[in-house]
Amino acid sequence: MVVLTEGHSDVAILEPALRLLYPHLTDLVRFMDYNNNPRGGAGSLVTTARAFAAAGIANPVVALFDNDTGAQEALRPLAQSSLPSNIKILRCPPLELAKSYPTLGPPTAEAPTGRISIADVNGLAGSIELYLGRDVLSLPDGSLRPVQWRSYSEGSKQYQGEITDKKAVQQAYQEKLARAQADPSVIVSQDWTGIRAILNMVIHAFD
Repeated sequence: MVVLTEGHSDVAILEPALRLLYPHLTDLVRFMDYNNNPRGGAGSLVTTARAFAAAGIANPVVALFDNDTGAQEALRPLAQSSLPSNIKILRCPPLELAKSYPTLGPPTAEAPTGRISIADVNGLAGSIELYLGRDVLSLPDGSLRPVQWRSYSEGSKQYQGEITDKKAVQQAYQEKLARAQADPSVIVSQDWTGIRAILNMVIHAFD
């Protein structure tokens, strides 16, 4: 199975996680290498999925999209029925943690730096970073790093959100991953719920 993602950062997160959590499947699931392709995003992934279909690729292919507004917007013109049966369009699954998640709204006169409110961000701000675990998303005071609301999509009639300080989140994940690789016994004390949900969905895509 070949897995296409929205970009290199998704591969850098999921590929080593597969080796760590499901080592017996590493020869069966391959992630497309984006090192030499600077383009990314949901729109680019739609183009790649169509190219694979047009090329008549026979292998099972999963095109894995984020669980956010950007993916929903990009997928509007792409129907699963227009693709061959060996190419599956998947979006990262709804996340329990995301059902009640802190969000940061735009600044107002009453709150010049924005206001924190709790919202269900599934389908709105579910980039891969939101799946990296509560341990990665937590700030030093124990609170969750908030999602920042960005642009509004007229097509989807909803806002697009993004985790704040994405690079810091990715770095924290890499440190977590390195600890687990060095000592697999720590995996049970880490939060891999979100990553396991994505990988399980991919693994069973053609069941």
